[in-house]
Amino acid sequence: MSEEPVIGGESAPEEPTDGETGAVTPQADASEAELAGLLRETLLAAHDDLAAEDLEGATAGEVRDRYVAARERLGREADDAREAPVPAGAPGRFAPAPGTAFEKIREGLARLNA
Repeated sequence: MSEEPVIGGESAPEEPTDGETGAVTPQADASEAELAGLLRETLLAAHDDLAAEDLEGATAGEVRDRYVAARERLGREADDAREAPVPAGAPGRFAPAPGTAFEKIREGLARLNA
């Protein structure tokens, strides 16, 4: 069988076989940080109810985890708001009581002339 070319034309990176762990290069860190920033910007643009503080993280996985937690928190808050009792009918109507002495005098004279 012939090997199929990898997208982009480069060969696939080889994985360590003798127990070595692959060292993370600064370029890999930068691309991971860029990916996290891009994911954060996309999620913030798509969801108006999220704040930048909700999606803090250095890697895309951390941003995703924070996103899932924020959506669960917002869902719980929405459920709590739906369960809050709302009294039926309009609130009672009343005339506001005058506050200052001048308003009290004016109110009393208005009642005498009415």
